[in-house]
Amino acid sequence: MEKVNTLLKYIFDTTPGSDFGYYLPMLILSGLLILAGIAFMFVYNKRKRKDFAFKRMFKNTSRSLVFFGILFLFLIGTRYENIPYFGMRFLLYISLLGLAYLLYSYVKKHRTDYRKELKLNPKSTFKENVQKEVSYTAKKKRK
Repeated sequence: MEKVNTLLKYIFDTTPGSDFGYYLPMLILSGLLILAGIAFMFVYNKRKRKDFAFKRMFKNTSRSLVFFGILFLFLIGTRYENIPYFGMRFLLYISLLGLAYLLYSYVKKHRTDYRKELKLNPKSTFKENVQKEVSYTAKKKRK
């Protein structure tokens, strides 16, 4: 029982101290998440005109990646400054679990739902050369 209490005190310590060996990897992860979110925004804007299934399924991906990148920067900053409650290990672990779930859900969505949508409705998902119809006017043009 003492080991469980020690583990819980370790995880839920309000001021764990600024001694943290993972500053650099967490900063790199935060930077990569922000850059991936910005890059995915450009990919999404390019593909959303042609691929309606992609537009519908991956609308919030870039926003979520940037959000998690900024969240990790905030948590690392509060841990470095030793701010109580915001620098808790528990918040960092919950954020890492949230990121893992987000990435898992997007990979699963791409592998299953998106491919099913492409197979079921190939005409409605890819419209590269959409021609506009000439509008009919009843009046003759004057010379």
